[in-house]
Amino acid sequence: MSLASKIAALLTGLTRNQVQAMPPVERQQLADQCRRITALADPQPQGGMLKGGVPADLQARQRDE
Repeated sequence: MSLASKIAALLTGLTRNQVQAMPPVERQQLADQCRRITALADPQPQGGMLKGGVPADLQARQRDE
C-alpha cells in the first residue's frame, strides 16, 4: 500500500466529531495540508486560464446585456 493510499484511508476514516474535537491549531494545520494536497492532486491550469480558455478576470466580470 502506497503512502498516498494510507493517507487517503486515514482521512476517509475521520469523522466530523473527531475533527471538531481537535485543538484549533491542529485543525488549522490539517486544513492547510489538505488544501496543499488538493492543489498537488488537481492543479489549476497555468496562466490564469480556465478550462474554457476564458481568462479568470473576464469570467468574473459582469456582461453587458
